[in-house]
Amino acid sequence: METVEADIIDALRDAGLAGEGEIVLQPLTGGVSCDVWKVETPSGPIVVKRPLPQLRVAAEWLAPVERGTSEVRWLRRARGVDPHIAPEVLAELPTGHAFAMRFLPGCPVWKDELMAKPHR
Repeated sequence: METVEADIIDALRDAGLAGEGEIVLQPLTGGVSCDVWKVETPSGPIVVKRPLPQLRVAAEWLAPVERGTSEVRWLRRARGVDPHIAPEVLAELPTGHAFAMRFLPGCPVWKDELMAKPHR
């Protein structure tokens, strides 16, 4: 197991989001700016996001990982307006500005929807 994944698992346990049994980080596809994993927990599935310092694109594209903290603030603010418009943030993790949030089943991937639309 990669060190990052082991650190994420330890952080999930420390946050009380995962038990002592086996924890599997199932990578979700499509992440360009972050690692995204689905994790099955005793209380249901969650998602962990960890911003990448180097985006997964052909050119060198560096971005501050602190943007993970900004995303958490935005998600919390959005939920304060209407709890139905953003997933609940469950914990901020100490590994590379990662955070855990509720998994929203059936939620469309906006990037896929954008790519499927005809260009004008």
